[in-house]
Amino acid sequence: MKQQQVNILKIIFLAILLFIIYPLSTLAQLGGKQNFSFLHLAPNARTLAIGGVNLTSETKDIGMFFTNPSLIDSAHQTNLQLNFFTLNAGSTYSTFAFQKKLSNNRFLRAGIQYLGYGNFDGFDVTGNSTGIFSARDYALTLSYAHRISPFTIGTNLKLVGSSIANFSSFGVFLDIASTFIHPQKDLKIGIAIKNLGFAVSNYTDLSQFAMPFDVQVGFSIRPEQMPIRFSITAHQLVPAADVVYNDPNQKGFIDANGNEVKPKVTVFDRVSRRAVIGAELLFSKYFNIRLGYNFMRRRELSIEARRALVGFSFGFMFKVKQIEIAYSRSIQHLSGGINSFAISLNANSLFKKKTIIE
Repeated sequence: MKQQQVNILKIIFLAILLFIIYPLSTLAQLGGKQNFSFLHLAPNARTLAIGGVNLTSETKDIGMFFTNPSLIDSAHQTNLQLNFFTLNAGSTYSTFAFQKKLSNNRFLRAGIQYLGYGNFDGFDVTGNSTGIFSARDYALTLSYAHRISPFTIGTNLKLVGSSIANFSSFGVFLDIASTFIHPQKDLKIGIAIKNLGFAVSNYTDLSQFAMPFDVQVGFSIRPEQMPIRFSITAHQLVPAADVVYNDPNQKGFIDANGNEVKPKVTVFDRVSRRAVIGAELLFSKYFNIRLGYNFMRRRELSIEARRALVGFSFGFMFKVKQIEIAYSRSIQHLSGGINSFAISLNANSLFKKKTIIE
């Protein structure tokens, strides 16, 4: 019976790959040309610390369901997580995640993502003040996961909104994911089809809509006798467009004939920009350190004359009794980065009644 369920799971995902991903590969667009692109932001401190993109790092971190709805762990007791992010220019980003265990093999999760850009001074075309306006993005996510050992499947249903002054936009998106979790070893392999959906309404009748579609594949492994978990995640696999930006103003070098030769984009550059590498130093279940490297971020946001640590990220987690606290920082560019603080706990323990013995 279990073998039949596994075979059915494989057939379902092959069908998705053939009938959904391929046709959309010519329609979807890369970041910067998408609506609701805030959905690409790391949703929790762990993901931010290990590169910003990850599918398979940890089943015990309930905030990971934003990135991979098929990650579940029936033994872990934490069911509530809050993440706070500080961005540049006064923008703030926060997420909330809650998990309900339906059975050892079925989980229901809910989450909120909110990105506030702050207040701005508005002006009309003649330069007259129109007052102060605000801008924000937000998403409400309902998630379900089911284990068919050694596989898990999961889906996220997202109601997404964005508003700028008096203009607003709404959309509905779906994530579909599956993860292979080795029954004995710390080994996970996952695939996620993300942000497949449509716009309910757009800012104006003339606004074009491009969904923030993405397909990701990743794996994590902790070698035996080593206190380190390694992760590699490939993103922007669909659309199969060129992720390398060629700057027409970039200066080249002068060859022997006096002609300017522009630098060529290598195959390694095209491939590596889709990869994110992460590592977690697992000193104990009460403390670990996290590191990450994002190839695309370093290539796109660093300055050639001074690349510094752009593209790198780091963080740590420590646990005190039933509470997990985490801090992460991602170095986006020379002018600053993103900081994240997270707290995870078992909400049931907050309301547990104490037994009084007389």
